[in-house]
Amino acid sequence: MTDRIVNYPIVYIPVKNLSVVWVQAQRPFNEKWGQKIADEFDPDKFEPIIITQPNGAGIYHVVEGQHRRYALERFAAKMNRSGNGADEQAPCHIIESADPKRAAEIWLGINVGRKKVSAVSEFKVAVTACREPELSVNHIVLRCGYRVTSDHSDSTIIAVGALCRIYQQYEEMVLYQTLNVLRSIWGGDPQAVSGGLLRGFAMFLNEFGRHYDKPRLPKIVSAKYGTPWRFLDAAKAHKERTMETLEEAVAELLQRDYNRGVPEDKRLKRK
Repeated sequence: MTDRIVNYPIVYIPVKNLSVVWVQAQRPFNEKWGQKIADEFDPDKFEPIIITQPNGAGIYHVVEGQHRRYALERFAAKMNRSGNGADEQAPCHIIESADPKRAAEIWLGINVGRKKVSAVSEFKVAVTACREPELSVNHIVLRCGYRVTSDHSDSTIIAVGALCRIYQQYEEMVLYQTLNVLRSIWGGDPQAVSGGLLRGFAMFLNEFGRHYDKPRLPKIVSAKYGTPWRFLDAAKAHKERTMETLEEAVAELLQRDYNRGVPEDKRLKRK
């Protein structure tokens, strides 16, 4: 739903008064995409920009249409219609809200089926909209010292699909354990929280999380594989030999390596 936007009248507002006030309620701006719209600009095909009520400084948050806003300003400047383009009047629909949560929810609804949105952007906007499971998953991620972003820096996670799947399939505690175990082995290395490793460690912990020796597992994995990619390569090779899924291969390697050298009565065994 989009707040009955189709029933709202069109109003014209200078583009200088339109901005993404709440960046957490929008996808990141893509200048290349904005320039493409500007280069192919056709005033007769311009759809109204969807905005919220203005803030105290008279700035309207752009719920949907930040790239069209950019293109209109560039087009107006090129045509010398309004100086540098900032005074160009943009057709807009104003929704009856000035709340980032509502703005995020509307953005999510509008963008279903439109230009593909990155999984990370959609996840972060869903968090702002207080949607589940994204909101709960994000709380767990932050508690474990990570954050969801696509910049590949220390302690960041991109694999939001895996996070949500683990939360829905195994629930909160397993996701929490998974992130903590991976951090105990490889610190904040973002490669350690790829989708395959997340899902495989979660499968292992869902089955053996109450029975394994917590200090033992990180020592064994770290000593044998060193880096997360070496472990992942070993899991992929195992997958090819056994025809298992990648997550099954990861869980199988963890169980096998953990049990090596352990007395029979203390080995991890499937029921």
